[in-house]
Amino acid sequence: MSKVLASKVKELCADKGIQMKELASIMQVKPESLSRTLNGNPQLSSLENIAKALNVGVADLFSDKTDNNIISSQPTTPNSLTSIIVYKDKTYIANNLNDLLSHVRIICEE
Repeated sequence: MSKVLASKVKELCADKGIQMKELASIMQVKPESLSRTLNGNPQLSSLENIAKALNVGVADLFSDKTDNNIISSQPTTPNSLTSIIVYKDKTYIANNLNDLLSHVRIICEE
């Protein structure tokens, strides 16, 4: 997931004509901190800050919109998956169906 996020943020920055250092400055964080966020398991608040600085929605950090406004992922394999679930101030990120089902089970047990 982190490669998807980092690539998408770099793409959005390029589209807006800004460098990653500038994005970090807009967010009022050090470039190293932004890099760790993009390459780690970011908290929802960090994703929201990145999205706000880029003037996009959080979902836009992970996918592209098609012409008919349906959000679609760009899978690298026919059955690839990236999901984000935010429930009771916790963020669950899954890169495959088994992880997604596991997160749903955890949520259902709460």
